[in-house]
Amino acid sequence: MSELGIYFGPKQIDITEVKSRRLANNVSLGVSEITGNELDEKVPAEIKITAAFNDIFRRNKIEAKESVLCLSGRDLIIRTFEIPVLPKEEMQSAINFEAKKYMPFKVEDLISDYQLEMDKVSRTNMVLYMGIKKDTYNKYVSVFNQLNIKLKSIEYAGFSILKYLKLSGVKDSGVIGVICADSQSKDEVNFVVLENGFPLFTRDISLSSGADDLDKIPETDSQVASIDKLKSELKVSLDYYRRKFPTKGIKNLIIICGQDWRFEIENYSAELGLSSKFVDFAKVVGKPVSYSSSFAKSYSAAIFKTGGIKIGLDLIESKSKSEKVVKSPIEVASIFKGFRLDLRFIVAALLICAGTFLYGFFQKNPFEQELELAVGSRVQVPGVPSSSSLESLKSISSKYKKTLENLDNLIKNQLYITETMDIVPRVLPQGIWLTKFSFNSKDGESDLNIEGMSYLGDGDKEFQAVNDFLNSLNSSAVFSKYFKSVNIAFIDRAEFARQQVTKFSIKCKTAVKPRK
Repeated sequence: MSELGIYFGPKQIDITEVKSRRLANNVSLGVSEITGNELDEKVPAEIKITAAFNDIFRRNKIEAKESVLCLSGRDLIIRTFEIPVLPKEEMQSAINFEAKKYMPFKVEDLISDYQLEMDKVSRTNMVLYMGIKKDTYNKYVSVFNQLNIKLKSIEYAGFSILKYLKLSGVKDSGVIGVICADSQSKDEVNFVVLENGFPLFTRDISLSSGADDLDKIPETDSQVASIDKLKSELKVSLDYYRRKFPTKGIKNLIIICGQDWRFEIENYSAELGLSSKFVDFAKVVGKPVSYSSSFAKSYSAAIFKTGGIKIGLDLIESKSKSEKVVKSPIEVASIFKGFRLDLRFIVAALLICAGTFLYGFFQKNPFEQELELAVGSRVQVPGVPSSSSLESLKSISSKYKKTLENLDNLIKNQLYITETMDIVPRVLPQGIWLTKFSFNSKDGESDLNIEGMSYLGDGDKEFQAVNDFLNSLNSSAVFSKYFKSVNIAFIDRAEFARQQVTKFSIKCKTAVKPRK
């Protein structure tokens, strides 16, 4: 029995068939060859993909009935974040609430799954969250249904490659970085940081520039531009990771690439102070094959029956659990099939119910009269109805106490930030604009969230501009007087007005002591 792995990349689709982990078939084709670069936009693309796959399966005699789908980062939402230890019944809602901070659309529009890793030292849960838009999920599933192939799993390419590393014998103990790159720039570069096999950080790096600009220049210059951009983006990723996890230093960098980039990345890794290990794709496959990152990812997806990895996310199982099964009237009626009603039992049951009701009525009548007398003798208080029950009185008392506490807090815990906020526009670097402010103060603690964008035409410069802005806020005596903790909560590259910009969020926090 053969297994199938299919990788849908940004520009290339790769199909790999294995039999007992041995490579049987591999076919690569450009996305534009069958969809015209409209894979996610129009329904006819599904029909084109299905027809193309049927033709490939027929010509290569591929008869696999099960497959794993491997997707690039553009189709999935991958995030890691921390949450406190919570009861199991509260975990899902807490994770959804936290995940909303990292998404430009509703969590309800996603099919998602998550995995927890307990940090026993800090007593917190590290959450690995993966989601896919429902319409995107349905399009891919539709293709496999038409191919009559059972879809075993939907995986993120950066995680699929970890099965390939396991097969190669690479140990995942400690904190390690994994980079999967391709000099041809037809695929995204995946950079993942793991702690004992559990992902702490993921980043997808595109080496292409605009509308295939690298294809318009000589190949040698294109290769130089690609490796230079890879080094720059890798440095930015490492800088961000170290700010987010200052106590979890990377010990080793695992390199998956072609021989043409091996020494470039190894030498740059040494410059960054990291030891490195190169994994030869041909040795793992067991055949003298040409390397491509899309080939490596589809092969990794195909070996799903090989020993598992620590990541256990399953979007298909999550989708099944979310669907509520409602029994039809016929199914409900079948429960009572075989029961026969006797008229004598029905009359006896009605008499018992009527007797119970009458007995209770006569028993409670004296009590209600006594209760009416007690209520009538109450002292009249303005705003409180004399007919109020004990629970109503407790509720009214609680509301008054809460109102008094709020008024007391407003008086005692005021925070004047006019002078502080005046600093923000004064230290704002060129190329950065702010999009949102939010200020919250509760129980003596105050949070200020500053969101914005940076556009300088270069991701490295934009990240540096955000860092300069952060440093300027921290170095301001007036600003730091109120906010003792000023950190970057979120920073990533995104598309805005058809341009690649850097979106960021800075969180400022301080404990406000009540005035005496």
